[in-house]
Amino acid sequence: MQNKHLKNLKIGFSLEGYNNDILSWLEIATTFYRNNNYPLKSVSYDINYNKIERKSLKTFYRIVKENPTFPVAKLYSFSVVMAENQNIPLTYHYGCSFDMPTKQLILFFDYSYGEENVFSFYKKILITLLKDCKVHGGYLFYQDRHYDYPLGGVKLNRNFYKENEHTWWNLMKLGNREDTLNKKNMYRHIYKQNILSKYHLEETFNGLSLTKWIELNNYGFIEKIGEENWIWTVPEEKLYEIQVIFYDKKLLLGVSE
Repeated sequence: MQNKHLKNLKIGFSLEGYNNDILSWLEIATTFYRNNNYPLKSVSYDINYNKIERKSLKTFYRIVKENPTFPVAKLYSFSVVMAENQNIPLTYHYGCSFDMPTKQLILFFDYSYGEENVFSFYKKILITLLKDCKVHGGYLFYQDRHYDYPLGGVKLNRNFYKENEHTWWNLMKLGNREDTLNKKNMYRHIYKQNILSKYHLEETFNGLSLTKWIELNNYGFIEKIGEENWIWTVPEEKLYEIQVIFYDKKLLLGVSE
């Protein structure tokens, strides 16, 4: 284990609208983590959102190989982690999860691994994940103890303007999710790092393109990071200012009125 002094503060990244099958995604993730000296050891999953199963990654692959009828297509809420005890989420060091029906992919590290190291890792893995795939959006997040913030879990206060996790939870329920993701130029909120699609880039501000507006106001920088995605990194001291502007422009979904 690379770092045994867990802070129980998670640095996570959520991707919305990631399209892939479980085994293909799992191979990409486990290979990338391993090649960057972060081996993944344990998996948990449920079938059709029923009972959660937990196994070693090695055992899971053996079961799939030996049983051709194993229902891989029904493996929902699939997570692969490095943990001191895979039955206790608070002992998780790092990992990732993918929920195939909702197309939501979540990456996370414990804060003890260092922001700089985690940010560098996320940039590299996002380039890999988005090489032949596009997503609706995504964002960097922090959460105390757990990593369910993208699902509408209780947030760690990072001064997100008017944020309401219950609003996001209702929007992201299975019955509402497709309609939510069809609002292609909108954001849950504005974070230190935000994944953009071409629909976000088409939005204008005072007659300026988003890219030009960001440049002229020193609101950070945008880099291409995939086939049809970009990452916008925002200076922390500018977050509140930008959040208010986007709220007033009615571009934020995860807020209270």
